Amino acid sequence: MSQNVLAKVQVWTILLALPLALVLGFAISFSFAAGVFLTALWAVAGFRALEGLFRAAFVPEGTPRNEFAIILWLVAKLSVYGLAVWVLFSRPFPAVSHAVGFTILMVVLVVVGARHRAEEIRLATNSGDNQNDDQP
Repeated sequence: MSQNVLAKVQVWTILLALPLALVLGFAISFSFAAGVFLTALWAVAGFRALEGLFRAAFVPEGTPRNEFAIILWLVAKLSVYGLAVWVLFSRPFPAVSHAVGFTILMVVLVVVGARHRAEEIRLATNSGDNQNDDQP
Protein backbone atom coordinates (compact mmCIF):
# COMPACT_ATOMS: atom_id res chain seq x y z
CA MET A 1 0.00 0.00 0.00
CA SER A 2 1.16 3.49 -0.66
CA GLN A 3 2.03 5.85 2.15
CA ASN A 4 -0.94 8.02 1.16
CA VAL A 5 -3.39 5.15 1.74
CA LEU A 6 -1.84 4.29 5.11
CA ALA A 7 -2.04 7.93 6.19
CA LYS A 8 -5.71 8.05 5.14
CA VAL A 9 -6.42 4.96 7.24
CA GLN A 10 -4.88 6.59 10.29
CA VAL A 11 -6.68 9.91 9.84
CA TRP A 12 -10.07 8.36 9.05
CA THR A 13 -9.81 6.04 12.06
CA ILE A 14 -9.43 9.02 14.36
CA LEU A 15 -12.12 11.01 12.54
CA LEU A 16 -14.55 8.10 12.86
CA ALA A 17 -13.66 7.28 16.47
CA LEU A 18 -14.23 10.80 17.77
CA PRO A 19 -17.93 11.22 16.88
CA LEU A 20 -18.61 7.58 17.72
CA ALA A 21 -17.10 8.11 21.17
CA LEU A 22 -19.21 11.25 21.66
CA VAL A 23 -22.38 9.34 20.83
CA LEU A 24 -21.39 6.41 23.02
CA GLY A 25 -20.60 8.80 25.86
CA PHE A 26 -24.22 9.90 25.94
CA ALA A 27 -25.71 6.50 25.06
CA ILE A 28 -23.68 4.21 27.34
CA SER A 29 -21.13 5.89 29.61
CA PHE A 30 -18.14 8.19 29.60
CA SER A 31 -15.88 5.30 30.59
CA PHE A 32 -17.04 3.19 27.63
CA ALA A 33 -16.64 6.11 25.21
CA ALA A 34 -13.16 6.91 26.51
CA GLY A 35 -12.21 3.25 26.11
CA VAL A 36 -13.40 3.23 22.50
CA PHE A 37 -11.59 6.44 21.56
CA LEU A 38 -8.34 5.68 23.38
CA THR A 39 -8.23 2.16 21.97
CA ALA A 40 -8.74 3.55 18.47
CA LEU A 41 -5.82 5.92 19.12
CA TRP A 42 -3.81 2.96 20.44
CA ALA A 43 -4.60 1.01 17.26
CA VAL A 44 -3.46 3.94 15.09
CA ALA A 45 -0.23 4.22 17.10
CA GLY A 46 0.42 0.50 16.72
CA PHE A 47 -0.37 0.65 13.01
CA ARG A 48 2.01 3.58 12.57
CA ALA A 49 4.77 1.80 14.49
CA LEU A 50 4.30 -1.32 12.35
CA GLU A 51 4.40 0.78 9.19
CA GLY A 52 7.59 2.50 10.32
CA LEU A 53 9.17 -0.82 11.25
CA PHE A 54 8.37 -2.33 7.85
CA ARG A 55 9.63 0.72 5.97
CA ALA A 56 12.89 0.67 7.93
CA ALA A 57 13.42 -3.10 7.73
CA PHE A 58 12.38 -3.82 4.15
CA VAL A 59 14.41 -1.62 1.83
CA PRO A 60 15.21 -2.06 -1.87
CA GLU A 61 18.16 -4.26 -2.68
CA GLY A 62 21.42 -2.34 -2.58
CA THR A 63 20.05 0.29 -0.19
CA PRO A 64 21.71 0.35 3.24
CA ARG A 65 19.42 -0.60 6.11
CA ASN A 66 19.25 1.79 9.08
CA GLU A 67 19.51 -0.56 12.08
CA PHE A 68 19.03 2.29 14.55
CA ALA A 69 15.67 3.18 12.99
CA ILE A 70 14.65 -0.48 13.08
CA ILE A 71 15.47 -0.68 16.79
CA LEU A 72 13.56 2.56 17.52
CA TRP A 73 10.47 1.38 15.64
CA LEU A 74 10.68 -2.01 17.35
CA VAL A 75 10.87 -0.33 20.76
CA ALA A 76 7.88 1.84 19.81
CA LYS A 77 5.87 -1.21 18.75
CA LEU A 78 6.76 -3.11 21.92
CA SER A 79 5.82 -0.04 23.99
CA VAL A 80 2.42 0.03 22.32
CA TYR A 81 1.95 -3.65 23.20
CA GLY A 82 3.14 -3.01 26.76
CA LEU A 83 0.58 -0.24 27.14
CA ALA A 84 -2.14 -2.59 25.93
CA VAL A 85 -1.17 -5.28 28.44
CA TRP A 86 -1.16 -2.74 31.26
CA VAL A 87 -4.59 -1.38 30.26
CA LEU A 88 -6.10 -4.85 29.93
CA PHE A 89 -4.87 -5.92 33.37
CA SER A 90 -5.64 -2.65 35.17
CA ARG A 91 -9.14 -2.45 33.59
CA PRO A 92 -9.74 1.30 33.56
CA PHE A 93 -12.30 0.84 30.76
CA PRO A 94 -14.84 -1.86 29.90
CA ALA A 95 -13.36 -4.72 27.86
CA VAL A 96 -15.94 -4.42 25.09
CA SER A 97 -14.92 -0.80 24.51
CA HIS A 98 -11.46 -2.04 23.53
CA ALA A 99 -12.95 -4.43 21.00
CA VAL A 100 -15.05 -1.64 19.48
CA GLY A 101 -12.14 0.81 19.38
CA PHE A 102 -9.80 -1.67 17.71
CA THR A 103 -12.46 -2.72 15.22
CA ILE A 104 -12.73 0.86 13.95
CA LEU A 105 -9.20 0.62 12.51
CA MET A 106 -9.98 -2.70 10.83
CA VAL A 107 -13.19 -1.37 9.23
CA VAL A 108 -11.46 1.78 8.00
CA LEU A 109 -8.55 -0.28 6.64
CA VAL A 110 -10.91 -2.46 4.60
CA VAL A 111 -13.01 0.45 3.31
CA VAL A 112 -10.06 2.69 2.37
CA GLY A 113 -8.20 -0.26 0.83
CA ALA A 114 -11.25 -1.29 -1.22
CA ARG A 115 -11.81 2.25 -2.44
CA HIS A 116 -8.13 2.58 -3.38
CA ARG A 117 -8.18 -0.72 -5.25
CA ALA A 118 -11.40 0.23 -7.06
CA GLU A 119 -9.78 3.50 -8.14
CA GLU A 120 -6.71 1.61 -9.43
CA ILE A 121 -8.95 -0.74 -11.42
CA ARG A 122 -10.95 2.18 -12.82
CA LEU A 123 -7.79 3.98 -13.91
CA ALA A 124 -6.35 0.81 -15.47
CA THR A 125 -9.60 0.18 -17.33
CA ASN A 126 -9.71 3.75 -18.62
CA SER A 127 -6.09 3.66 -19.77
CA GLY A 128 -6.78 0.33 -21.48
CA ASP A 129 -9.74 1.87 -23.33
CA ASN A 130 -7.55 4.76 -24.46
CA GLN A 131 -4.95 2.38 -25.86
CA ASN A 132 -7.61 0.48 -27.80
CA ASP A 133 -8.93 3.74 -29.29
CA ASP A 134 -5.54 4.44 -30.90
CA GLN A 135 -5.52 1.13 -32.77
CA PRO A 136 -7.41 0.79 -36.10
